This record gives sequence, C-alpha cells and structure tokens, in this order.
Amino acid sequence: MNRKIYHFLIGISFLQFSCNSGEQQTSEAEDIRSAFKLAREAVETELKLPAELLPYEKAEIHTKLDAYVQRVLVDIGDKVKKGQVLVTLDAPEIKSKTAEANTKLLEAEAKYRASEDRYIRILNASKTQGAISEADIIALKNTYQADSAFLQAAKLMAQSYREQQDYLNIRAPFDGIITSRDVDAGDFVNQNQNRTMLTLERPDRLRLRVHVPEAYVQTAPDSEILSFTTDGLSNRAFEAKLARKSGSINPQTRTEIWEYEFDNKEGVLKPGMYAMVALLLNRAEDSFVVPAAAVATTLEKKFVIRVKDGIMEWVDVRTGISKNSKTEIFGELNTGDILLSRASDELKQGQKIEYTVD
Repeated sequence: MNRKIYHFLIGISFLQFSCNSGEQQTSEAEDIRSAFKLAREAVETELKLPAELLPYEKAEIHTKLDAYVQRVLVDIGDKVKKGQVLVTLDAPEIKSKTAEANTKLLEAEAKYRASEDRYIRILNASKTQGAISEADIIALKNTYQADSAFLQAAKLMAQSYREQQDYLNIRAPFDGIITSRDVDAGDFVNQNQNRTMLTLERPDRLRLRVHVPEAYVQTAPDSEILSFTTDGLSNRAFEAKLARKSGSINPQTRTEIWEYEFDNKEGVLKPGMYAMVALLLNRAEDSFVVPAAAVATTLEKKFVIRVKDGIMEWVDVRTGISKNSKTEIFGELNTGDILLSRASDELKQGQKIEYTVD
C-alpha cells in the first residue's frame, strides 16, 4: 500500500514540474515583445463629409429712405434681370425737397451769371485809368467768387436729391430669382429698421461649401473635381470644381471652409440643399504610419514606445489620418526607430525589454 502511495506522489510531482516548466516557457515567450522599424509612406484617404449648397450671389434688399411702399412688382419665385424695378416707394418729402433744390439751383445760376457779367464789365472798364477804383474791383470779384461757390453748393444739393429720388425705384442688382418677400403696398419702410423687403438669389451657379476638419487641412485633394450627392436626388452624382479655401480655421468648429463651384444652369439643384461629398485626400509628403495598436492613449496624452539600446522610452505623438487599422503619427521620431507593435501605459519607460523586429 505504501509503495502505491509512493509511486502516486512521484507521478504528481512529475506533472507539477512539467506544468511549471510550460508556464515558465510561456512567460518567457510573452516577455519578448513584437516591434517594427519606423518608416515613412504615402498617406491617402477618402473622407465623407456633409456640405451645403449656397447661391453664388445673394442680396437682402433694404430701403435707403424713409418712405411708403407704393407698388411691389415681383413675388417669390419670379425671375428678374439686373436693373429691373422691383419696388416703387413714395416719399412726398423727398419730392418736395427735390423740387425746392432745383428751384434754388436755378436761382443760384441766375445770380452767378449776373455777378459774372458785372465783374467782366468792370474789368473791361478798369482798363481806362481812373474809371473804376481798386476797391470796387475787389468787391465785385469777391461777390463773383461767392456766387460761384453758392452755385456749386446748389448743384451738389440738387444732385443729392435727384439721387434720393432714384432710390424710390428699387432695382435688382443682378440677374436672379426672388426667394423672399416681406412688404406690401402701403407699408412704411425705414432705413433704420433693418427690415429686409426682398431677398434675391442667383441660382444658376452654386457654391458647394465643405467644412474640412483641422486634421485634414494640410492634405491635398486628389483632384480639383469633387463628387457629391444630395438627399433630393440620391440616385444621381454631381461634380463641382474647387474654387477657393478660406485659409483660416474656425475656432468654434475647428474646420476650414473649402468652396467648390457647381454650374446649375439647368436648375437641377436648389440653393439651401444639403449634400454629401467624397473627398479623396493625400499628403504632399510621406508620413510616419504605424499600426493603431502601437499608439497608447491616456487621459493626458498619446504616445508610442521606442526601444533604444534595449530600454523603453515613451514618445509623445499626435495622430492624423487613420485607415485600415493603421494611423499617421507626428512627433520627435526618426526613420528606422524601433517601436513596439503594441503600446501600453503598463510598460514603463526606463525599463529593459526584449523584442523581435517583425
């Protein structure tokens, strides 16, 4: 019986030794970390973003005078031409002041002509020595110059009221379509009300405005031509051409505006529509690209783990474009640096580590 127990204990000991040896080998294998050499490569991605279609030109039409609306000659949806009269206003005070200014202009012209005639005659008479005193000549000259200045002032005043008279006919600043109307005949409009009487938009050419996130503003579009779709015509794709960039980051949205132009002469799309664009972007220069797992993230920062002379060190990085389980990084790194394939804040910098380069 004792012999059987003895053999049983020997068997148990052998099994424990085998298991411990296996665990030790597994632990040693786990201590050897996978790593790779850092290299630069081309970075490109397709970015899908919402966008908005805006009229190429838009004017909110206000009055420059205090007046009553006499007639509204257009309504929403009406197409108008540049210079076409849209609204006529009635301002009796302007009309009476215009008539008064014209009367004063005629008086000033008559007075000036009389002064000019007297001054010329006196100058001619003064050629006969002793006929006209020097004081009389100076007095007539001053009167002539004063009447000339008064005439110029009267001309300016009459011109000013004529221009105000023109403001009574409100005209279209460009070809377009009336999209809103907020006045009717008999309404009183005031230049200080900031009241929009009409809104005019130009729909034959549209601005496609895209708000590009800050992380992508340094990339270059694969082409100046952009493909986009709209909810109203989801089964059809359209193309627009890059026209301009704002050159500034909006501090609230952290985006830059890229503006494309779309030829809408057929009137297929309408200003105000939302669109979805597909931006094909690539970096002008190659960037460092690493597996996404090689970047560790804490509450304070993002970092990769570089191995130098068998010692780990954390290197702070910023991430850029991510695609296919890889991400672009920026930091104090160099081509050929050895980075761990999987970073973690549990791996402390300054510690030794064994690794293999894939």
